[in-house]
Amino acid sequence: MKKIFILLSLIIFTNAFSQSFTSEEIVKKYIAAIGGIDEVKKINQLTLKGKALSGGNTYELLAYEDAVEKYQFAHVSGDNYDVRTYFDTKSGWTLQNGIKSDISQETVQMLLPNIEDGTYFFLGDMESRGIKTELLGEEKINGKDAYKIKFTRNGKDKNIQYFDKETFYLLQVETPGVNSIKISYDDYRNVPGTNLTFPYYNEKGGIQGTVDKYEINVPLDPMSLIF
Repeated sequence: MKKIFILLSLIIFTNAFSQSFTSEEIVKKYIAAIGGIDEVKKINQLTLKGKALSGGNTYELLAYEDAVEKYQFAHVSGDNYDVRTYFDTKSGWTLQNGIKSDISQETVQMLLPNIEDGTYFFLGDMESRGIKTELLGEEKINGKDAYKIKFTRNGKDKNIQYFDKETFYLLQVETPGVNSIKISYDDYRNVPGTNLTFPYYNEKGGIQGTVDKYEINVPLDPMSLIF
């Protein structure tokens, strides 16, 4: 009986050990789940077109990231509402219902890592960007078991990301600081014409977003979209 108990203990321990992953391994599995490192490295421009639901109102949404020219652009429009935002590594502006205002240099500097890293760009070369990861444990996110991983960039907190233990898809991102923001992701699907799998649903600050279409490597000229 004692031998059987020892044998069972060894089996349980071995299985538990085999299921343990480092933070680096989990991130690699996430990259593999969304298409693989080679596909991710091909992304130079990313456009998201969809809708945002807030306060019972539906808005048209366009979000664009450019790894080559290093800028981001967003356009949200609806009933008597039209806001366009642009920022690069040196400056930025907001155009709200035809009224343009510059973004402060302090805000530009704060947004700089977002511009350079994008949503997916950083996954292709985390080492050169000084991005490191640390496994903090496990948590339930929207009813799913998830790995909790802390990301730092050149020694500074970048964010905390939660990855589904089954699929390794990204479920949630938390940004640090007093104005911490949580973004949840769901409804992962293939992006037509590619080998990539991206989320088609997200929620941020109570605003629900659905994606109608992703475009990969289709450059946009933001100046042509001002008016």
